[in-house]
Amino acid sequence: MALTGRLESIPLGEVLRMLARSQKTGCLRVEAGGVEGKIYLTDGRLVYATTRRDDDLRSDLLNAGFVDTDDWMRVERREQTVTQVLSEGHTAADLRDFLVEQGTEVIFRLSRPGRGTFDFGDDVAPRYDAGEMVDVEICLSEADRRAEQWADIEEVIPGTKFGLRMAQSLPEGASDVTLKVDTWKLLAALGGHGTIAEVAHRTGTSEFVVAKAMANLVRQELITVTEERFTTVPTYQETEVLAEPNLGGSGTFSMNRSDLLYEDEVPSVDSNSFEDDVDDDDLLQSVLSGVIGEVAAGDDDSVEIVTVDYDADDDMEGTLSERAANLRRRRGGLSALARELGETQDSN
Repeated sequence: MALTGRLESIPLGEVLRMLARSQKTGCLRVEAGGVEGKIYLTDGRLVYATTRRDDDLRSDLLNAGFVDTDDWMRVERREQTVTQVLSEGHTAADLRDFLVEQGTEVIFRLSRPGRGTFDFGDDVAPRYDAGEMVDVEICLSEADRRAEQWADIEEVIPGTKFGLRMAQSLPEGASDVTLKVDTWKLLAALGGHGTIAEVAHRTGTSEFVVAKAMANLVRQELITVTEERFTTVPTYQETEVLAEPNLGGSGTFSMNRSDLLYEDEVPSVDSNSFEDDVDDDDLLQSVLSGVIGEVAAGDDDSVEIVTVDYDADDDMEGTLSERAANLRRRRGGLSALARELGETQDSN
């Protein structure tokens, strides 16, 4: 079944309902508002949805503790489904709830712009077999409510990249605080200071679930909102692969704040410590272009192409002052190369 079109003509919800009624198996690819997503169906029921990479299901399930690394290898080899290797304390119903939340968030993000394109491919399966399916209508119903819920969250937390910090003291008049287990896990993942996007990545859950819990804690004056800042994990619009947290055999993870480098912690280098603002690569390109141009204009049609291997890590070792000195030495070497090439041209 070839099905393509624009969301302006057929909204995403109607496309999914049509596929569900037809009990289709395959992948619905959607591009909307700069976000690319994939929604996998089996016999008209949702089995996985993502706006990132298919492989992110692995890190999400490991971080959430659904499976451990050893058991996951059997899923990787497609010997067993995720349901068959669930860690102790997790049930098939928990996994279905996980899939519903992922499907709801993906549908919400792809539906929100109200414009875009879609393309359905038959008999396309996700990389991993979860072993569970959920009703598309449940995800659509939850997605319809999500816009109002996000508006409520954004009244106290403007965005997923705003910093959140544990309050240094309890609210006035409070002597103790009781937290649910899930809330405690989110606070532990926050590590004292972080963003919604970071906590969602570390716990393998959606940004919405984290944001909803954090907004309640902000209202209870247990968490404060700080400045908007750089996030160290990929958002739904990004596909760059970043290092995953260290995972233990039990499916839990550990990550220290010292493992993360935030934008406001990146050391700066004084631009005056360099001799000029000329980029090294531009300088070399300019020199070589000039030489090749001169040769091309002459009678000698024999040109020797010389390649030079350069390892950027060489200049990134040592202290800032040592790295600056390395850059100055490299710039000096390029200048000498330019003079030598120029003299060679003059002599010829």
